[in-house]
Amino acid sequence: MAGDNSYKPGEIVKISGVYSVVHDDAKHTFEVTCVEGEHFLPTRSGKGAHFELKYAATHSHKHGELQSTEARS
Repeated sequence: MAGDNSYKPGEIVKISGVYSVVHDDAKHTFEVTCVEGEHFLPTRSGKGAHFELKYAATHSHKHGELQSTEARS
């Protein structure tokens, strides 16, 4: 069931991570990676799907232990 960690297609991703795409019938669930600042994409079926955060993850470009290519120049 959709809760506080549930998002609709078109909303902006606030937390990078792995999300379950859940259809209303709950029969067609699969996982995708979504990146902070991008939009949750619509599904082919169009109706009744939402995204649920399973595992949050920091995008590699924002992680303090990793250097971006700009920092190496």
